[in-house]
Amino acid sequence: MMPSALNMSNDKNHINPQKMGTGLNMRSIFRCMMEDGYYPTFEKTHILFSTDDNTATVEYEEGVISIRIFFGIEEDVYDLLLEASNVTMAESFIVKPVVLDDRKHIMFSFEMMCDSVREFRKFFPRGIERLNETIMLHKAEMKRIVLTKKVSSATISAAEDTFISSSKGLKPLS
Repeated sequence: MMPSALNMSNDKNHINPQKMGTGLNMRSIFRCMMEDGYYPTFEKTHILFSTDDNTATVEYEEGVISIRIFFGIEEDVYDLLLEASNVTMAESFIVKPVVLDDRKHIMFSFEMMCDSVREFRKFFPRGIERLNETIMLHKAEMKRIVLTKKVSSATISAAEDTFISSSKGLKPLS
């Protein structure tokens, strides 16, 4: 016989989701980060800390922790950055690169559901690792795209030089 919903709420083995959390909030997150050696700075609405030569932001609202790193975008590399972001997003299902509406910044964001200090201590370091891995992946993709474009541009120039030389009656360069 299946227990009714009313009986389940009085069952000693039933877990009450409201009592599961151990008071996770921005202050407890800050305290954990201090204890774990992140050396954060507490602001009114977020926490700042350094990771792999970047400054990250931590926010917590309604059981969701967001870890974000922002970078400025130079106008002349916007298209390359967007292309690298699309490739990175396809390869990383956990961290998302997002070009912000102003088109002058990109944000890498990792979000996780978390409602206890224990969960935070368990998953926060993993989130930082995934965030840093995705940023490295994005940088590698940017380098690959730039090199591909340089090689492509050099190939076109060589072909043009060959055509110009042969049209003047000179021997082709290749």
